[in-house]
Amino acid sequence: MQENSSGNSTRRDVLKHLGAVGVAGLGGAAAMSGTAAAKPSVDWEPADSSNFSGANRGAGYIDWVIIHTVQGSASSAVNWFQNPDANVSAHYTVSESGYEYQSVSDQNIAWHAGGSNYNTYSVGIEHGGYVSGTYEDAQYRASAKLASWLCDQYGVPKQHPSNVPYDAANPANGGIIAHSQVPESTHTDPGSNWDWGYYIDLVNSY
Repeated sequence: MQENSSGNSTRRDVLKHLGAVGVAGLGGAAAMSGTAAAKPSVDWEPADSSNFSGANRGAGYIDWVIIHTVQGSASSAVNWFQNPDANVSAHYTVSESGYEYQSVSDQNIAWHAGGSNYNTYSVGIEHGGYVSGTYEDAQYRASAKLASWLCDQYGVPKQHPSNVPYDAANPANGGIIAHSQVPESTHTDPGSNWDWGYYIDLVNSY
């Protein structure tokens, strides 16, 4: 079992050793504590199979939740993920009103972060709207409740780290980050109008 510099097993290795399960059952901190909140209700609108990679991820393989902005409506993003020529997808999309879609199962690898490294170890949440606009409270709350559930399910820290490692497989500073923080990303979303302090407080309140 791989160890870190302090001699303690990494979080991913511990979860693997404990046999933490993935999307089919309880995972992460929720599984180890014996409690788990119900998954928020989502509208299943599957992405075309050409727009994501099949995998079998669970707790111990997901260390990041990545926040995106569509630059359009939530429904337009969901429809685009269903286009076989899109070459892009996200696991979830949250509309301005708080309505939630799921397009890719958590266990599979959505193509949302601009590189296979962070795609492999993350779940992506798109948000309807524009970087130059404002985000509705209903959208913040629905997204935060979903992110909180994901963090509990997969053992992701409920934090917004400023120092994001180049190697996504190193979970030492895992958490909830912006698309713009992904190393080598050329995107700016969700932008300066996204209230990270409010969002993380909401995540921790659920």
